[in-house]
Amino acid sequence: MSTTEGKGQQEQTIEIRKSIVIDSSPELVFKAITDPNELTNWFPDQAILEPKVGGKMKFSFYKNSKRGNQDHGRDKDYFHEGTITEFIPNKKISYTWEDSYEPDFPRTVVTWELEKIENNKTSLKLLHTGFKADEKAKQYDEGWSHFLNELVKYCEKTK
Repeated sequence: MSTTEGKGQQEQTIEIRKSIVIDSSPELVFKAITDPNELTNWFPDQAILEPKVGGKMKFSFYKNSKRGNQDHGRDKDYFHEGTITEFIPNKKISYTWEDSYEPDFPRTVVTWELEKIENNKTSLKLLHTGFKADEKAKQYDEGWSHFLNELVKYCEKTK
């Protein structure tokens, strides 16, 4: 995580940055992060993602989910919604990320960037920007670490 000053703003914002290498092609990884049927194998319990700029995104995480025979211990259902702002097949996707059920949740942006590296592996960079509360950013930082690990396992299993 890092803290940045917004231009012309007094308030600091916090961003989450993650970088990983996945032993799978960018095409397979991109499909895993953009295809609703693939997403639900490693990330949300239910996914809507319209793969185009202006398309809608909605990820649902349910309190009683036991995907993978694992109790996720959520205290309630979570619904994250947004709009796709960038879409470059097999290279990049960005979308706004909002939680309408948490009134103090800021409008944030999630960006995934993929690059093919040696031996048909993928370098993936995740950036989640716009947090104002350190505690919320800490929760998301831990959550992204968990889910990126799930993404690696899923992609490497399905290649």
